[in-house]
Amino acid sequence: MEAEGFALCNAPALQTKVFQYRIWDVNQKSLYLRNDQLVAGHLQGANAALEERVFWVPNRAFEPARLPIILGIQNGTRCLASPPASQPTLQLQDADIRELPRAGVASAAFTFFRSYKDGLWRFESAANPGWFLCTSARGHQPLGLSRHPDATHLLDFYFQLC
Repeated sequence: MEAEGFALCNAPALQTKVFQYRIWDVNQKSLYLRNDQLVAGHLQGANAALEERVFWVPNRAFEPARLPIILGIQNGTRCLASPPASQPTLQLQDADIRELPRAGVASAAFTFFRSYKDGLWRFESAANPGWFLCTSARGHQPLGLSRHPDATHLLDFYFQLC
């Protein structure tokens, strides 16, 4: 009950630190935007400036041991999403990376679990377990999702603080 003359204090909003990283696949292909799609390709010379930095925040709505994060580009205003589906796809959606963690488990489509082995990272979709971010073995193809690494799908990435 509120005493006269005293207002209830609201807890401060959860502050989320946004991290800026570089991400590239094991074949040294960087990420960049082409025709509103995130693609991976070798960028040389003046084209190196096209590389997209990846912004990420932790998502505390999921088990911390699985290293859940939300990934975005363009200062975190466009986020990677993988809505639940039998054949999931990867999309770029306009969303504020700082706001998404407040949605709790409803942010699953935007959440990826990181795993690390031998200097390489993998990113598994929280909404589509067993599906991982991937690049094509061919250059300048869209970033996508795959269940297994094979001759055409690369699931391993370098992930480095800028």
